[in-house]
Amino acid sequence: MEIFLYFGKLWDVAFWVLSFLVMCWKGYNLPYPDDTYEAEFALLFVYLLIEPARLFLGSKGNKTLTQGPLYASLALAAYVVFMHVYYVAGQTFITRCDYAVNAISLAFVCAQSALALVQAVEVSRTLG
Repeated sequence: MEIFLYFGKLWDVAFWVLSFLVMCWKGYNLPYPDDTYEAEFALLFVYLLIEPARLFLGSKGNKTLTQGPLYASLALAAYVVFMHVYYVAGQTFITRCDYAVNAISLAFVCAQSALALVQAVEVSRTLG
């Protein structure tokens, strides 16, 4: 699990930079309706708050073999999955780059979440 979290952290930096650049390009070149661009752009900064916390909690729960941080990581993963799905299916203008980077990110989040769930179940069996 720790390997997925490590490479997920590296990918998250690349994802955020690519998404930021694509959003800047879209804001400059595409005719967004009122306030839509700002809301979609703000979602990137909310991602900056939630994703590091999710990865930290997943890593902490994995290293200390405690369920609480693993389940908290899973709860935060629900928002991260929502955000990636929104960027693939719900935003005003969707580019091929959006599809590619969000598909890779979804794969990382789903794999990390599945491993966190397996780890939490194993910890509960060991302790209970």
